[in-house]
Amino acid sequence: MRITNQMIARSAIKSGLPVHQNTLLNYIGSSTPTANSLLSSLGKTGQANSALQGISRKNSRQLEMSAASLESIAEKLAADGENSLFAKAKKTGDTSEIVANAESLADAYNKTLSGLKKSDSSLDRFYRQELQNYVTEQSGVLKAVGITKNRDGSLSVQKDTLKNADLDSLEKAFGSASGFSEKVGYVSGRVAENAAAWDTGILNGYGSTGKEYYNSFVESMYDFWG
Repeated sequence: MRITNQMIARSAIKSGLPVHQNTLLNYIGSSTPTANSLLSSLGKTGQANSALQGISRKNSRQLEMSAASLESIAEKLAADGENSLFAKAKKTGDTSEIVANAESLADAYNKTLSGLKKSDSSLDRFYRQELQNYVTEQSGVLKAVGITKNRDGSLSVQKDTLKNADLDSLEKAFGSASGFSEKVGYVSGRVAENAAAWDTGILNGYGSTGKEYYNSFVESMYDFWG
């Protein structure tokens, strides 16, 4: 297709450039203030986009790490069998390992929640809501062992209460039968996968509309516990 002066003029009007009977090369190659301003603006836009992408990727990496940590801790607490944390505690009467993991879970949860709040992904908003719903559903038994939900959704730990909690209460809060740790582990795993996808640039080729479409598509793939 041949680009005419009329086409360039229409583009110039949309861009806020003065309309003259010049070619596109005149705009780019000229040393006029208008040309310099245009090139400067383009350069600044590129720098701004690069900076924003850098921040986005940093946030994605941090979210991936915190969510992966949360998944790992939750899986330890949710495990059953003779080698599980709760099976060992029943044999020895020592709950210190459970307590340490419960405290670590709260810390990893808070970091993951903070990362999700920084994300503009609709899928991450969905994951954040799911995690907060699980905490709300489990709030009574969590509070009994010293873990409470703050107004901003984060978790606070009363270390003395947690340390002195009996094994039965700890198991009700975090054991496999409660379902809480399993759910948190599952969702945090999906959060980590999603963050890794954004970080590695799988979605970087999409515009905002494309990303939202992708998020909606992926969200429909998961059936969260009926």
